[in-house]
Amino acid sequence: IAVAGSLRRWRETIGDVDILCVSDQPAQVMAAFRSLPEVADIAAAGETKTSVVLGNGLQVDLRVVEGKHWGAALQYFTGSKEHNVALRELALKQGWSLNEYGLTATGDGEAPGGEQRFFPEESELYEFLGLPWIAPELRENRGEIQAARRNELPKLVEAQDLRGELHSHTTWSDGHASVWEMAEAARQRGYAYWVVSDHSVGLGVVQGVDGERLRQQAEEIAEANRRYQQMGVEMCVLQGSEVEILADGSLGLTDEVLATLDVVVASIHSAQRQDRETITERCLAAVRNPHVHVLGHPTGRLLGSRPPSDLDVERVLQVCAQTGTVVEINANPARLDLNDVYARRAVELGCKLAINCDAHELAGTDVVEYGVGTARRGWISAADVVNTRPLNEMLLLLKEKRRKEN
Repeated sequence: IAVAGSLRRWRETIGDVDILCVSDQPAQVMAAFRSLPEVADIAAAGETKTSVVLGNGLQVDLRVVEGKHWGAALQYFTGSKEHNVALRELALKQGWSLNEYGLTATGDGEAPGGEQRFFPEESELYEFLGLPWIAPELRENRGEIQAARRNELPKLVEAQDLRGELHSHTTWSDGHASVWEMAEAARQRGYAYWVVSDHSVGLGVVQGVDGERLRQQAEEIAEANRRYQQMGVEMCVLQGSEVEILADGSLGLTDEVLATLDVVVASIHSAQRQDRETITERCLAAVRNPHVHVLGHPTGRLLGSRPPSDLDVERVLQVCAQTGTVVEINANPARLDLNDVYARRAVELGCKLAINCDAHELAGTDVVEYGVGTARRGWISAADVVNTRPLNEMLLLLKEKRRKEN
């Protein structure tokens, strides 16, 4: 059984959920599916396909296929439509007609017309067509088939590649857990480092941290690191800030204060409806600051509720590449910012990325898979992401920013 469709491809929004499974007892599977407690309504019921509507209004379609058809069916129902069209065209050039059941010879190739081929595994179908398996996140007809034919598909980043988190919050601003509690949650996930990056002053809706409170916070962070040292645990808590980019392009903390921090994430949370030139220049002023290491959730969008700001993202990414400023993929499912298209463009321009959860509570790092899925859709490899590096190597990458500026 597997999820297919746009959910398997990790699209940022989906219309419904497609589920595919193998069974030789489809009637029993369909009956069990219809009786699930989450089901509020049955939109359609058949022998091998059922559509239900959940209590939250989401439609879920379940299809049952034979084992021999699994590979072709999973490929077909995963999509995208554009990827499938391109794959069918490739099959036709080789004398085969492709559908959700498998391949049928057209008679235009070496195989006699009508001959059929079935594929229990998806990878076997791609291999038959002369391709390596293509990760679902890449299947948008954005050059993945051509890259596969040249054997140039990237080795995509995975969640287990991440060594730490550069953007998280505690009760020092609007978080819901202490420094130690959040650090322990990160360590339990397997991270070797974690950055306290509470909001700076200048963001009116939360309790901001100024220079004096940062000095107090530093004592708490030092105590956490002492505890880890006494425990013999390789875990490092770093001090940072999510510093507010104010409406005039200045920052919520002075350069003198920022210079004392390990990691500085600069973000826009207010005046997001400024005109294109104003908000772009405002963002660039922060990017050019030698003390800013990471540009946080650049467009400020909230999926389904707030459109992105009218930022000239291409221009911002160019300057990030020039200055060595890392660009964030914010894994919060409401943000996914940068999106997949701009993440790929950022790497093309020479930027490094950070996949951050922007966690505000103990379970906050659980959303990391959304950031990783977005990165994978952007053709991103582990080498493109700074927080896949060990601590010292990650910090050296951030320090390159200041060397470039100086």
